[in-house]
Amino acid sequence: MRSHLKVKVYTLAAEMTYIRRQEEKWKSRARFARQKVVRSTEYAERAFWSHRWHRETLKVDARTTHLAYGCMRGIPYSKMENLCYGPIKGYGSSEPDWKSIESMVERFSKDEDSPQLFMQMYSEWFAFAKDWYDGNKDRIEAWRIQREQERQRQLADPVYQQQLQDVRDSMKQLNTPVKV
Repeated sequence: MRSHLKVKVYTLAAEMTYIRRQEEKWKSRARFARQKVVRSTEYAERAFWSHRWHRETLKVDARTTHLAYGCMRGIPYSKMENLCYGPIKGYGSSEPDWKSIESMVERFSKDEDSPQLFMQMYSEWFAFAKDWYDGNKDRIEAWRIQREQERQRQLADPVYQQQLQDVRDSMKQLNTPVKV
């Protein structure tokens, strides 16, 4: 049944890709309707937001499915999500739905040779995953410090600054806006 879970991972990804294309289509139609002041503006905006909300719910399902599939394959959580921002970026909690992952592992391991083995794997995987997720704040802070140190090193490096200036000069010659 692991193969069924793999199929679910791929179908969710394909569905979200298709919905994203539809979102873009309805977004451009709404933009065009607003410019021409047409009555169909409301319909196009409703269609866009409907697709957007549907894709947002699919994102949660896709993440849960991906984590359950990785758990069943024996991939540690730290390899699947090395940084998980969560409330640090202001988007609310991004902690995985552990209960959904557990029920998905249980559901898709029913027809395997030893479903108890998969549930035991899940309990071990969950213990390590929970510890890893709880340590995210420390890892993110360490990453920010490292990023700032690298930025300061580049600002102090005359070779890097010269290369940056050369790129800016060449872009000015081409009359292109520079965003470096």
